[in-house]
Amino acid sequence: MIKYALRCANQHEFEVWFNSIAAYDEQRHARQLRCPVCDSDGIEKALMAPSVVTTKGKTRTVPAAGAEQPSAASPVPASGAYVPVATAPPPAKVIEFLREMRSFVEAHTEDVGKAFAEEARKIHYEEAEPRGIRGEATTSELRELDEEGITVAALPRLPEDQN
Repeated sequence: MIKYALRCANQHEFEVWFNSIAAYDEQRHARQLRCPVCDSDGIEKALMAPSVVTTKGKTRTVPAAGAEQPSAASPVPASGAYVPVATAPPPAKVIEFLREMRSFVEAHTEDVGKAFAEEARKIHYEEAEPRGIRGEATTSELRELDEEGITVAALPRLPEDQN
């Protein structure tokens, strides 16, 4: 198995595992490689950090200048197909879907603010009218709701939420 850092014609970078060097060459020449962000098939190898075996017998990756370090090891695929590793920003279609989903939830639920956990309990224990609600809760409040069997879900964070 070999892992390549790849870049599409639109400069999106991602990593992919291949069964062999020849497998990469075959898929690239057949234009089977696609960018997970923009679906471009204009794929080239990007600069990669080499793996170095240390004197203690452990392999470590030497980071390329200015490169981000991945938070977890990349999985090795069982098939010969390439598997993009989530190092690129989420695809635009996914972000748009999440925006639409969040807009739908906001349009069809009541914002109860910081009283979310309390109101969720009232609805669960039939002390308040059943309805869709949204609001804010601490990690400990969410844990307590879960322990009581009250199912809740977080709205997805979007790129604009990071500001």
